[in-house]
Amino acid sequence: MIKSDKIILLFYIVLGASFFILTTNDLDGKIISVLPEKTTDFETSSIIDVDRKTIFNLMTNIEIYSNVLPRNISYVNILNQIDNQIIAEEELQEAGIKTKLVVSHTIKPYDEHIIEITDGDAKGTIITQFFEDYGLKTKLITKVHLNFNGVASVIHYIPESNLIHALNTVNSNFVEYSKRNVFENKVDSLYREILHRPVDIDGLLHFSSLLESGEISENELRIELLNSSEKKSMDFKSIDELTPKTKYIIDDLYEKILLRPADLTGMHYFGNMLENGMSIDKIRDELLFSDEGKNTSVFHPVRTEIKRLIVTLFDRPATYDEINYYHKLIDNETMNLSDVENDLKQIED
Repeated sequence: MIKSDKIILLFYIVLGASFFILTTNDLDGKIISVLPEKTTDFETSSIIDVDRKTIFNLMTNIEIYSNVLPRNISYVNILNQIDNQIIAEEELQEAGIKTKLVVSHTIKPYDEHIIEITDGDAKGTIITQFFEDYGLKTKLITKVHLNFNGVASVIHYIPESNLIHALNTVNSNFVEYSKRNVFENKVDSLYREILHRPVDIDGLLHFSSLLESGEISENELRIELLNSSEKKSMDFKSIDELTPKTKYIIDDLYEKILLRPADLTGMHYFGNMLENGMSIDKIRDELLFSDEGKNTSVFHPVRTEIKRLIVTLFDRPATYDEINYYHKLIDNETMNLSDVENDLKQIED
């Protein structure tokens, strides 16, 4: 499983311009290419706060991949299943770009899961997961063999630390999904069916609690979603029909939060949501709390500097609320980093 997810993330780290070939001039005026070291094989391990049987069953349940990683896997189509081997066509997506891969999953309960790409420029790429008991938790060891050809061969030059981070992000998504109860999964399923998107945190907490307490039935929730303003606004305009102001706002939000221009999918969705009444703050939060937003926040220059200032002045880590508060003020041009530092110094005094 992680294999397909992993490949997905690797593919799009590259497509998202995370890999750069740097060139500099030497003293003789020659152009020098500075390339990272090539990565073909690497291994990582982590402790998963879920028992071995549960996390194994989840990570080898191919059909739910699009639920666990909705922003990266569009759909999974099981082509063939014989004994412990499953062959599946998996459509991956990122930044509005989609690609299909044929993936072989070999499952050895509850110890090993081998994922191999069997076609295309990634043919021969293998991810092997080993599951070991670690008290009530699970030790997950992942060995990766990369075999990319053609244009995709640049993936070999992504720093190994970035590849491990992408892999850990996928793992965390499965852990989070494993902790959902039947009511949360039902709410998420209805959102995907009716609104064609995964449920947001607010909707998940609100409706799952209502379902669990019996205050609302599944059919009543279905009717509520069908009559929602979001559903009624889903007759979206094309990107060309969006106003220049809308396009500017969405692109600006992407640049400030995700450090990249808006992709076509994001521009289409958020542009229409903005013109249908969604607030800029709400869109900002959606981007910030997305998987990509969470990953980007780790190295985001503005957020990193805010964290540094708070650690320096108060000798403690910055809270998430503090970082978000000052980040938003800077993005809105209400403050700059010097203003933030002065404001923090006043609090210190």
